[in-house]
Amino acid sequence: MHFEEKRKSERFRFKHLLQYEKLLDDGSFDIPCTVYAKDISMSGISFYIAESMKVNSRVRVTFELGKNKISFIGQVVRMEIANGPQSGFIAGINVEKIDDEVKRWFTDFIKKINIDNVLKDMNFQDVMDIHFVAGYPLIIKKIGELSISKGEPISEDILKIMLFNLLDDERSKQFTEEKETNFVFHYKDNIRFRVNLHVQQGKVEAVFRLIPDKIQLPHQLGLPAAAEQMIMENRSGLILVAGRTGSGKSTTLASMVEFLNNKRVSLVITIEKPIEYIHTNKTCIIKQREVGKDTLSFSNAAKNALRQSPDILLIGEILDPETMEVAITAAETGMLVISSIHATDSSQALDRIISFFPAELQKHMLTRLSLILKGIITQSLLPRKDNNKLIVASEVMLMNNAMRRIVRDGDFKQIQSVIQMSGNIGMQSMRTSIEQCIAKGLIDIHYLQE
Repeated sequence: MHFEEKRKSERFRFKHLLQYEKLLDDGSFDIPCTVYAKDISMSGISFYIAESMKVNSRVRVTFELGKNKISFIGQVVRMEIANGPQSGFIAGINVEKIDDEVKRWFTDFIKKINIDNVLKDMNFQDVMDIHFVAGYPLIIKKIGELSISKGEPISEDILKIMLFNLLDDERSKQFTEEKETNFVFHYKDNIRFRVNLHVQQGKVEAVFRLIPDKIQLPHQLGLPAAAEQMIMENRSGLILVAGRTGSGKSTTLASMVEFLNNKRVSLVITIEKPIEYIHTNKTCIIKQREVGKDTLSFSNAAKNALRQSPDILLIGEILDPETMEVAITAAETGMLVISSIHATDSSQALDRIISFFPAELQKHMLTRLSLILKGIITQSLLPRKDNNKLIVASEVMLMNNAMRRIVRDGDFKQIQSVIQMSGNIGMQSMRTSIEQCIAKGLIDIHYLQE
């Protein structure tokens, strides 16, 4: 690793008040100045100052870490012009003289705010989520199991600094304004997490969802054959993946894109928040855009995608009428649009879509939907009996003449009847899917009653 890259990797963001005093020629100290730190490392600290200092001059730096007061004499080894919201300069200070006990506190602090030291001994086998909760060791969630790790508790102050080090300047600003943010953290090798950073009773905490290192195809996930048939047979139209939070919708969307990436020659644009799975171009050219980083919103990116001439448009999630309107328009213009929506079945998904629009427009939207909707897959993840894995159960609604009439008329209560009578063309009720899993001995029978 290049020296400058190594130096940066060992420095941690540290927005913290401190005092510095210049060491004068007579051995006394100048008037203390209170400033904000920028970052910290084993070798020293850097902070913002209004006026430049001479390189090799000396200062006394003092700040508090929890109950401990850190003070040391340091040498100015770097001066930079500050960019961004802070004006003035950045002074880089190397520790030169420090008491042994204070040095132990300082070293211990740097180790604790490094998330690598927290995760390095963890066995990620079967782990779904890692919860970072102030005052506790890591809390590990596996299928049907929540356990507290054997590590030491992480204090509120340490946890806040540790998690803030995962944010770039833009996300840090967003978190300060909105009190929450979602992003992907690349840990090492193929280990990646989708992170939700949030505030709980004034404490900064987080949930890390482990992202599988390989993108499986729909049939490998256990989805019915209709999932692959829909995306292969339709060159245009709208396909929706529905389900509750945590039902694997993002994984299914990525799986569909990867299937197309092996089967069709197409230009694919994805709009995601955040980008969880990274696709490598095979038969497709795939452009992945992240909301908040590459574009301002789902609706804005979807609207502009109409001018970018994709064959396939994936919208990670439809949350507002603007995005829904653009998705329908894109499907009408000849694109294949794939997206997800929060719903427990096809009827609720359609209800949710129509509720985006005022009453006077709903009939018109139903007519448009009946013409471009190709199908809805609603999925649920259930724990298997034979191992610590999850299995997908799914409802499949496909568009035939009867279903188009139902959608056009808004008579959603008939959807389940048509699904049950149309198994010969690939439709499937959630109950049928669960019954098949029970018959294979994969899940418990009590899931039929839920």
